[in-house]
Amino acid sequence: ERGAPPFLLYVAYNAPHYPLQAPEQEVAKYKGVFDAGWDELRKQRYQKQLKSKLFPRDFKLSPRPRHVPSWKSLSADEKVWEARRMEVFAAMVDVVDQNIGRLISHLKEKGEWENTLFLFCSDNGACPFERTRGKDLQPWDPESYWCYDVGWAHVGNTPFRLYKQNQHEGGISSPLIAHWPKGLSAKVGNGAGNADKSLRQSPLGMVTDQPGHLIDFMATFLDLGKASYPTKVGSRIIDPLQGKSLLPVLEGKQRTAHKTLYQHFGTDRALREGGWKVVAAKGGRWELYNLAEDRTELNDVREDHPERASRMIREWFRIARDVDRLKPGQLKPGSGRLSPLRFGKRNEPGEGLKAPRKKGSGKKNQKSASPAS
Repeated sequence: ERGAPPFLLYVAYNAPHYPLQAPEQEVAKYKGVFDAGWDELRKQRYQKQLKSKLFPRDFKLSPRPRHVPSWKSLSADEKVWEARRMEVFAAMVDVVDQNIGRLISHLKEKGEWENTLFLFCSDNGACPFERTRGKDLQPWDPESYWCYDVGWAHVGNTPFRLYKQNQHEGGISSPLIAHWPKGLSAKVGNGAGNADKSLRQSPLGMVTDQPGHLIDFMATFLDLGKASYPTKVGSRIIDPLQGKSLLPVLEGKQRTAHKTLYQHFGTDRALREGGWKVVAAKGGRWELYNLAEDRTELNDVREDHPERASRMIREWFRIARDVDRLKPGQLKPGSGRLSPLRFGKRNEPGEGLKAPRKKGSGKKNQKSASPAS
């Protein structure tokens, strides 16, 4: 109500997470939309991203990986099934959008729309895992349990590589949409000598390439609400706040960046330091990318910058041990080779794997490569 204290609302929709389920009338809206297949639609999506100035043109489109079959190699029945799955996903996104519209309408009715900061973001990249059950059931049947897999996940993460759980850009790089009519002042040239040099006008609105993290949300809300962060609650000592306020970014300024951004999920790891990033998937070999020149992670330059890579890898392990407090079993060094990636039906074999041993050969498998630090 007017005159009431500021409010904070966290809204976490389950949709469009699997299982893929949506009302029949919503699914019907997207009949035929995905019939062109993932190869063609991914190219179209990339061109749309460039046209909208969401990405600079030097962001190269990562190629279709070997674990994703070409669309034309699928049978007619497979194409129908794959397109059908994505129609349901699109319907779920549509329903989420409708409900965000309800929230917006309510704020407008209350006179709070103009002075409410919206931050809209996904928690991770598209999911590659094939976990479908009840394929014979319609997706508006509550007993159904459809999923899409790597084919459409590769489209969902355009132009990046890999997926949810992986700490490559396809798994962690989610766009943040910020909307605040009374508070947003980001314009090209704002901020005088401290202006955001990446800020640009696009058909979507103002776009910035300054990196941020979900940990920055807390710091932003504290900043806007003029609140303090506790150091102690009862007898419990509270860890220092890790996030940095996004307010300078919203004002069109270049904020003081995080020294590092640490990423971890299971045995997937990454550390970003400025424009550089080390990353390893499923306990495999560490890779190094210069994101300033290669945002889609196509050229591993670890051999060209071994000292930088080693230093950043050591820092990842320090944060994992001292800040994230991972257990010893989660602090094992990398395997020295790219690990297999298992998604269900379609998998990535990795590298350096040996052919299965024939029965009765009496030979033991050779030892794997020496662990990488």
